[in-house]
Amino acid sequence: MHDILIKNGTVVDGTGEDKYQSDIAISDGIITEVGDLSGDNAQEIIDAKDLIVAPGFIDISNRSDTRWRLFKDPQLESLLHQGITTIIGGNSGSSLAPIYNEDMLNSMRKWVDVGGVNINWQTVSDFFSVVGEHKLSVNFGTFVGYGTLRRGIVGDMDRELTRDEKKSIEIHITESLKQGALGVSTGLIYSHERNIKIDELIDVAKIVAKNKKLYVAHLRDEGEGLLESIDEILDIQKESGAQIHISHLKSTSKKHWSDMKDVISKLEKRNITFDVYPYTFSTTVLYTLLPDWVSDGGRRMLLERLHNKDLRKRIVSDMDSGIDLSRATVAHTMRSDYFCGKTFAQIARVQNTSVNDAVIDVLLASDGQVNVFLESVSKENIVRCLKSKNSVISSNGVGYTIQKRNNCMEHPRSFGAFAKIFSQSVGRDDVISLEDAVHKSTGKVARELGIDNRGVIKTGMLADIVIFEEKNFKDNSTVEQPYKYATGVKSLIINGQVVVKYGKYIGVRSGLIIKG
Repeated sequence: MHDILIKNGTVVDGTGEDKYQSDIAISDGIITEVGDLSGDNAQEIIDAKDLIVAPGFIDISNRSDTRWRLFKDPQLESLLHQGITTIIGGNSGSSLAPIYNEDMLNSMRKWVDVGGVNINWQTVSDFFSVVGEHKLSVNFGTFVGYGTLRRGIVGDMDRELTRDEKKSIEIHITESLKQGALGVSTGLIYSHERNIKIDELIDVAKIVAKNKKLYVAHLRDEGEGLLESIDEILDIQKESGAQIHISHLKSTSKKHWSDMKDVISKLEKRNITFDVYPYTFSTTVLYTLLPDWVSDGGRRMLLERLHNKDLRKRIVSDMDSGIDLSRATVAHTMRSDYFCGKTFAQIARVQNTSVNDAVIDVLLASDGQVNVFLESVSKENIVRCLKSKNSVISSNGVGYTIQKRNNCMEHPRSFGAFAKIFSQSVGRDDVISLEDAVHKSTGKVARELGIDNRGVIKTGMLADIVIFEEKNFKDNSTVEQPYKYATGVKSLIINGQVVVKYGKYIGVRSGLIIKG
């Protein structure tokens, strides 16, 4: 007798091939049979008539780790209702391991108050043990954040590494990859990594290539310098031979939206993959919208310059970046909820000041730690990205249980990114096929990450399975009311255990650690 028998479902198996009718048997956490099992029985039978049965979605760009949600909220229920069964952390140069001094925590400061964070691990192996003890609802793997690692060597100093420091970083990266990290990520848009020269990045990519793992890059510039940033990635690939993935590819400067055709063409020719989420607005760390020189040297130098009256005048005059900051909405600050939900145009009116001055005032009031929503991406480019053979789907979001929400605004992607793709891009707008959307959420992602036992429905694979209504799988989260779960997932199975039943999370936390 099987543990679980899924009957009468329409299987989309994660390979990109056409859907088909089939039953699926699961025992001891493994898919044991796929086919006509009408005469079989099981301890639990799930009737999937008129439903889609697919591998559980793998979110390659997730922020639940550096937002500290793994420990505050291990249920991560907003992810479950999207059909996500595996999340990958350590993105954009920031990771929770390895951590061996306080300086390394500063890479998280732009997203979370690290003052109350308690770290009781050092290595990636130690970190995996601690996360395992917390029993997440989803599977979890991580990249090594290069910004985090580099801070452990030089702190907030903005300088090149010595030969000994480079050797130390190589040892830490190699050990972390051997302990199961899936690759190394860089976040070149952020202050500590912004001035890293390409030679250093090539050295890092060579270490990654030697260990046959993934080099994951957040571009240095997604706006005016998008094409130059893409060329930098191409050079890193050419010189290192590394497999490269770009995090949430987008063009954020309206006058450069048309460059995306050229960008995608270049990436496809060089087989560089990228992920995309389906929103025209993003969550941005506010200081990254200032002139680059303002944050050189880290947050301490940023605040000193903002406090300096003479430099403040220069900052205000230099803030014409082609981005309309008046429409940017404060999503989250570390010091006060007062500004949350307000645009800088609204704040400027109340303070009787300019928009640029309001931006500086909010940064100073929040100790430099402010995240904003910014409408900066064209819908046409999202469509182009989704259609590309090199794209996969991600949320770039954070897992939440509604009862454990924070007091500020959360991007709707945390509650609805995958559901929005299936509802709009597969359903209403017919941008990509159902089979392609599942492939870009499962098997294609698993192959990129080197995960060979998940992502496809076939005998012998670990049983991560989502069962959903094709026509009614949709997102419900909005900017105004973000804390709303997606609907349409009827059942979710993670490692052979039912986690969502009849559309409701039943409290099971059966996630495992994913190691490369």
